[in-house]
Amino acid sequence: MAAEFQALTVLLLLVIVKFCQLAVYPYLRPALPKIYYGLAYPISILLLTLISWYMGLLQLPVQLSLIPFAALLGFALWKKQITFSEMKENAVFDIIFLAGFVLLLAVRFTYPGIILSGEKFMDAAFLGSIMNNPSVIPADPWLGGAPLTVYYYLGHWMCGVLGILAFGSSAVVFNLMLPLVFGLAAVSAYSIGYLLFDRRRAWIPTLILLIPNIALFVQLVLGEEITTAFWNSTRVIGSVPSETINEYPLFSFIFGDPHAHVLGCFNQLLFICLLTVLLVKWREIPVYGKYLLAVLLSLSLGTMPAMNAWDVLVYAPIYLAAAAAAVFLMVKDREGISRHDILPLLLVPFLSILSYAPYLLSLLSSEVSSVEGVGIVTSPSALPLFLGMWGILLFIVFLDCIKTLKKYWWLVIIPVVLSFLGYGSAGVCLFLLLLLQLKKEKHVDTFFAAAGCILLILMEILYLNDYMWDPYERMNTVFKIGFACWFILGSSAFMMIGRWIRGRFAGVSRKRFLAAAGIVYLVVIVVLTGCAFNYSNGNGGTLDGTAWLSTYCPSDAMGIAWLDKHAAPEDIVAEAAGDSYEYSARISALTGLTTPLGWEGHEKVWRPDDEAISEVSADLKEMYENPERTILLMDKYNVKYLFVGEVEREKYQVSLPEEGLERVFSVPGCRIYQRM
Repeated sequence: MAAEFQALTVLLLLVIVKFCQLAVYPYLRPALPKIYYGLAYPISILLLTLISWYMGLLQLPVQLSLIPFAALLGFALWKKQITFSEMKENAVFDIIFLAGFVLLLAVRFTYPGIILSGEKFMDAAFLGSIMNNPSVIPADPWLGGAPLTVYYYLGHWMCGVLGILAFGSSAVVFNLMLPLVFGLAAVSAYSIGYLLFDRRRAWIPTLILLIPNIALFVQLVLGEEITTAFWNSTRVIGSVPSETINEYPLFSFIFGDPHAHVLGCFNQLLFICLLTVLLVKWREIPVYGKYLLAVLLSLSLGTMPAMNAWDVLVYAPIYLAAAAAAVFLMVKDREGISRHDILPLLLVPFLSILSYAPYLLSLLSSEVSSVEGVGIVTSPSALPLFLGMWGILLFIVFLDCIKTLKKYWWLVIIPVVLSFLGYGSAGVCLFLLLLLQLKKEKHVDTFFAAAGCILLILMEILYLNDYMWDPYERMNTVFKIGFACWFILGSSAFMMIGRWIRGRFAGVSRKRFLAAAGIVYLVVIVVLTGCAFNYSNGNGGTLDGTAWLSTYCPSDAMGIAWLDKHAAPEDIVAEAAGDSYEYSARISALTGLTTPLGWEGHEKVWRPDDEAISEVSADLKEMYENPERTILLMDKYNVKYLFVGEVEREKYQVSLPEEGLERVFSVPGCRIYQRM
């Protein structure tokens, strides 16, 4: 794919993001003191996602989603609410977004392949399916276009719509998903610091996205190669390693799988920032601003179920606690409370449900439910392994509580006793939680630190009973809840650090500060691209996620290129199905075209009817091996193209009929037939 086309896609995507941000930011002033310009980046993208989703629901072109933004921008310009001087004053937010975007763009340029690693095939298939046909409910490309009611797809929808607006191909947009999310996450984290601190310290919360856990350093000291060390550092929590997944953002962004939990992380940081505004500025915000803040909280919270459903399980209770805390602080300060102080907070749960109500209704009407209750953890995490994941953040919280510990030193008995009972990890978190509550001076970071400790305690005692089996039943609870906890506990830890170093940079000139920041940024780019290079196997230097295939399997690459040129978005192509995490379903993954069956294991996990999926698998085998039934089965599944590559020949004894099929493409190792 031409480098010029790739560059144009990047440029157009950035133009669209900036257009939406400019259209929204003037209207956020009443609710978001100091940070309205910066938070307009993630908020405008959430609005674009919401509007385009309803366009898809109404079967309207998603391009129409830009009309409301054009109207908002036009009105703001007419009212002279957008000025060059204001944009110049707030340019630091533009720089932070672009710095985050470019950083991850360099990583993806180094390691761009949509390769058989993690679930990249699955995420690419979802993205391609949405870009081929942006309608709601999107089609599951791995089950003949059945409704994708089995997975939270909104992050893929968000990126797919931006890709459509930027006239991009899914192979390139795949590699723009994480740069976009990282840029939005960086500006959200920076906004937290900008709200609480001066500009010299505002960058500190962005470290949430860049720090590793202790386990990574341990692996490197033990002599592990960097890719192995990264992987092992995400498999440490549990009674023994590998029972759970404990990803953290730095690993997730370098590993490069735009999975739902990663795509939703910018919204997590946005929500934490909005909660910080609620806790710190609620009494100062004018009445209109309070209702606007409630709407923004509702938009962020309401987006979570469709973007990454686990997030809402964490943040809905935290919102209720934050709202109660905001009201309590006003009562404590003996200020008069009007209905406008409480009513906006009461509206948030209802507005958040209404925001994507059709999506929630589709979940309720679906027969699919992966959570069947709550289980009790019988093999909690060994304390050394637990600290390998959480030690850095917990140590920062501990340092903030040292003064309190001097008075309540006897609390150390709690982790000691619980260690004897086998719950030492929960004991450490309970110990810190009590210290936080006993602190004489509490800050907004205390609230988030306490929330993080509570989450870690709950993960050591309970797990959500989903489809995982013994001994992996805790896997998704630790994985998904823990990923959210990283942002919550990390936000509190870096808020604490920002508070500690007040005035430390006052004597540094602006030029020296910017020079140091530039040097650090370049070092970070070099380090992260170096790590990504170790994953790439020399297949970097492009944003085309399918480029690697020309070396790995040239015949498949040529067949996919032919389909990209000749197949219509709604066409169905038959290919070899296979077990999960193997080189099968690659045609649908790399084109977004629908196939009768992709990764069989995934579909059986998602959907309740295993027999129906097994029937599709058996029919595919017959389609390739029984020439008397090939045409009949192709018609049954509305298949237009039959792909016969090396994978199909390995899996099936290919025998096709002489009539009813036209060979439309042929190279050594690959043939494509079309139903006549």
